[in-house]
Amino acid sequence: MLLKVESLSKTFKTPFSRKPPMEAVKGVSFHIKPGEVYALLGPNGAGKSTIIKMISGLILPTSGKIFIGDEDTSGKSVVYKHLSAVLEGARNVYWRMNPLENLYYFANLRGIKSKDIENKTNEILKELNIDAKKKNQSQHLSRGMLQKLALGVGLITDPKLLLLDEPTLGLDVESARKMRDMIRHLTKVEGRSVLLTTHQMDLVEELADRVGILRNGNLVREGTLSELKSIFHSFFYKMKIRGNWNITPAIQKEYSIDKIVSQGDTMEFDFDCKDKNGIYRFLEVIKNEKIEIVFFYRLEEDLEEIFLRVLQQ
Repeated sequence: MLLKVESLSKTFKTPFSRKPPMEAVKGVSFHIKPGEVYALLGPNGAGKSTIIKMISGLILPTSGKIFIGDEDTSGKSVVYKHLSAVLEGARNVYWRMNPLENLYYFANLRGIKSKDIENKTNEILKELNIDAKKKNQSQHLSRGMLQKLALGVGLITDPKLLLLDEPTLGLDVESARKMRDMIRHLTKVEGRSVLLTTHQMDLVEELADRVGILRNGNLVREGTLSELKSIFHSFFYKMKIRGNWNITPAIQKEYSIDKIVSQGDTMEFDFDCKDKNGIYRFLEVIKNEKIEIVFFYRLEEDLEEIFLRVLQQ
């Protein structure tokens, strides 16, 4: 495993206050393999940012262990040799430096000599499409360019592990696509690992190998997308028929027919069969009504629906 988190907890105490300590993270455990994207999801306040800050060494855990490779990095500065973090809502670069200076500065902080990264800085700036602005003060860059520069700063040290908090936030469509392609290349081609936190479910569905869902500081569900979908197995279908069907109250109640759209001589709708044999019962109803079927197919649960169901449990 490249990253292994064991029983990680964080409690925040307010000195000289009568308020009880706040448990932000409660015994969370997960791991990330080399070349894997692990998406950590949860509503605001679930503990995602706290976990990232503990892994990156910005705050100390109250208890638990963090291993990068075989090394226990819990609360140690050695963590910076292995990872880079791009934090949403944080100032990831120095605004009075230009993009080129930022890349050299952060590489030098990690002990990398300027002569060793001269070619790489130009490659990164071109890849992120900010080469034309490399000598402009960073404070004059757009939010999207700052986000791309932050990723460049994260990549300049060749980290084994990247912690990405809302990496495509504020990016235009083309830049967001470029960012996704870069993340895919970093993991699948270069073998790096990514811990991703985001509210953009389409990004997770496209990139994540596994997903963990946080609620109130607890990791309540974890698995691949297919594993999560199998937990919340549903039997929703969409059907299109020819002609208009006068749906009786009894049929409506049994199959929860919804999203009815009539167009020309066709009628389209969704329905819930409740169990694996329900579709056969429904087709028998359609047969008895002598209705012509144009098409029907099963609707899969998307990640957003699964996420909401987990939070409601």
